[in-house]
This record gives sequence, structure tokens and C-alpha cells, in this order.
Amino acid sequence: MTPEALAAELAPVRIPESFARFGIQDALAALAVGLIAALLLASLVRALTVRRTRPVDVARARIASLGRRAMPERVAGLAALLRANGGAIPGEVSQALYDPDATLDPEALERAVIAAARRKPRR
Repeated sequence: MTPEALAAELAPVRIPESFARFGIQDALAALAVGLIAALLLASLVRALTVRRTRPVDVARARIASLGRRAMPERVAGLAALLRANGGAIPGEVSQALYDPDATLDPEALERAVIAAARRKPRR
């Protein structure tokens, strides 16, 4: 017996006709599954291709923006940036934060901020 003859002798499928038809509900279900798959794929691609900034670059940009401010605001901003990067505020900086007439070299504080940012892991 040939395969064609065997297939011709098989009994027809015994499922209800409503199951055998492809209707609007089936199309909407397929569309929903496709949209869910697309959302999952898009979130995966976004997680894999997100730009990771280095803490040193962020610190340098913030130091540059603080460079245009008055000295007390600059020292306070640099101290906050140092603490945000996990560094400890030196004693002379702590005194300069409370004394607006104190003289302080902001470049030493900037170097401390950059050194603390280098020790910080990437995000």
C-alpha cells in the first residue's frame, strides 16, 4: 500500500468544526502573543545595549559645572560630590565648608573627587 492510499483511507478528524476554523478570536490571540513576545524582546535588547557611563566621566562633568560657581558653592558642591563617590572629606575641607573666608585649593579637592570616582564601579 502506498502512502497516498493509506492517507486516503484514514478517518476524518473528529473535532468540532468551530475548533477547526481560524476566526477573529484566534487572530487576536496570535496578535496578543506576538505583542508580548515583542515587548520581552525589546526589553532584553534595551538591557543589553544600554549605555554604561563611567563614574569618572560623570564626576568630571559635574566638576566642570561647579567651576563656574562662587568659591563657597564650589567647595560645598565638590564636598558633596566627594561624599557621593564614597570618599572621605579631609579636615581642611570640613573647616572651609563652615568658614566662607577660608582659603582652599579646589584643585586638590577635585583630584580627590576623581580618585574616589575611579574606585567606584561602573553602572
